[in-house]
Amino acid sequence: MNFDLSLILEYWRQLLAGLSFTVTLSVCVLVLSTVIGLIIALARESNSLILRVPATWYVNTFRMLPLLVVLYFSFYALPEVAFALSPLQAAILGLTLASGAYLSEDIRGGLRGVDAGQWQAARALGLPYLHILRRIVVPQALRIMIGPYISRAIIIVKGTSAAGIVAVSELTGVTYGLISRTYHAFEFLTVAAVGYLALNGLLAGLQAWIEHRLRAK
Repeated sequence: MNFDLSLILEYWRQLLAGLSFTVTLSVCVLVLSTVIGLIIALARESNSLILRVPATWYVNTFRMLPLLVVLYFSFYALPEVAFALSPLQAAILGLTLASGAYLSEDIRGGLRGVDAGQWQAARALGLPYLHILRRIVVPQALRIMIGPYISRAIIIVKGTSAAGIVAVSELTGVTYGLISRTYHAFEFLTVAAVGYLALNGLLAGLQAWIEHRLRAK
């Protein structure tokens, strides 16, 4: 089978727009899920049952649910019981909730990797909780969780491909649309694969560079 380059040249703008939208969607989900992940991780490490139990429930629930079910629920089911969301809003909500559960475990692992003596010494000095986190614990935890964090970012980029099922025009959604229009799957799926490889290759390279720098210190 010959690769029809003319199709790519004809539709390159749509493909580039889809790739750009994938990057934007990935960044939004990564930022929001990092915030949620940090909050949930701190809640799970809390001594308060009021914080720990709901946080544990949230993590276990979204780790056991398939991503497609979460996206379908946010787009199709949520309007029946609460309010309607646009395709983009539904995709961001579903991806963020699912990713936040996994990221919370990555962050929690980093926090647990910090020597407990650091916490005890800071508390003995009477330092405020947020100060301990910001100046003592988090900087040390970052060295531990940077690898898992970037690996999770790669998974998030790949996960955005599921947003096409709720009519979001990211790279996979655009690809499906062009295949339906032209009946040429090989060319467009090849370009989509190259796009995802490029994005995730950059993230993998960043991970390797950061880990090398950390080992050198």
